[in-house]
Amino acid sequence: MHLCFSISAHGFGHGAISTSVIECLMQDFPEVQITVLSLLPRSYLDSRLSGPFTHIEAGNDFGMLMDSPIKIDVHNSRLKYQHLFDNWQQAVSEEVEILKCIKPDCVISNISPVTLDAAIQLNIPCASVAPFNWAQIYERYCLNAELPDTQAVYEKMLCVYKNVDYNYKPLPSVPLANTDEINIASINSIPQDQRQDLLQSLPLGTEKVALVALGGLPMSLDLKNWPVIPGWHWLVDQPENQLRADMTQVSDVNMSFLQLIGSCDLILTKPGYGTYCEIAAVALYKRVRVISLERSDWPETPFLNAFLVSRVPFSEVHIELLQGQHLAEVIEKLNVSDYPRSQLCEDGAQQLVKHLLSHLQV
Repeated sequence: MHLCFSISAHGFGHGAISTSVIECLMQDFPEVQITVLSLLPRSYLDSRLSGPFTHIEAGNDFGMLMDSPIKIDVHNSRLKYQHLFDNWQQAVSEEVEILKCIKPDCVISNISPVTLDAAIQLNIPCASVAPFNWAQIYERYCLNAELPDTQAVYEKMLCVYKNVDYNYKPLPSVPLANTDEINIASINSIPQDQRQDLLQSLPLGTEKVALVALGGLPMSLDLKNWPVIPGWHWLVDQPENQLRADMTQVSDVNMSFLQLIGSCDLILTKPGYGTYCEIAAVALYKRVRVISLERSDWPETPFLNAFLVSRVPFSEVHIELLQGQHLAEVIEKLNVSDYPRSQLCEDGAQQLVKHLLSHLQV
């Protein structure tokens, strides 16, 4: 059997979900041939996959254009979607030719409507795998009653998503009305606890480690106003000239992102599926606390926050308050907060693989 995974290059969260499913296949069904259609870097895919796969560096999925990890560039996103809509069949035809060449038995997309439409036009079984789809996000930011063209773009994408064979929605997800959704458990890789190795790599006297994990897009932070807390050390991704003695570049620590998630005491992040679910997976250690930047406009935020609040000590902070005494007080409060009651974490990747392969047996 040959499966083609189409992965959006909009952030690494889509990659985290898809590679977890692929890795599940590699471990349990190594005979399955895997092709990955994505503009994500090969280095990222290699860091999360243990088995052989073919990477085709192609794709038309851009998600939304971003001004920062928490701010959408609405105007240019709307323009780019209009251009895609105006050239829809050309984009689909490019991927039709790829699928004709590789001849997969099924296409699993996270969450390109172009790839899905290509599979539909070729009568190849297809699945959408994501906690939301781009039609839902487009509706929130770009759909405008005063701009009739936006309605056509929205309806085109929505029509594609509603015509796929399997709509998998991993927890926590944004529900879509009038769609046969298959609800499954959260999908994520399991972070590895390498805490002792991490502490040994940091300055003497480090007792607790805080990781700044805001995703793949750069975001400037005013570190000079961050609190100095005895025994705490920050792992950041910021210009060297901003760093203090209690700060280290993430890139200077010889550990993977998953290892850092599993080893730190505090994670400063933003609402995002991949990191949230990986944090939830290490809740059993009852160690990590979370500060998340406010992102009230993003449709996923209420579902993601409710999911994580029920699993780890959690606080939401506005970006302008990410400094000084306020940040110190938030950390102090989180540090003494009790952990929520443990919850069983089922494996959504295994659920998906079992369901999909049972329907694809030939």
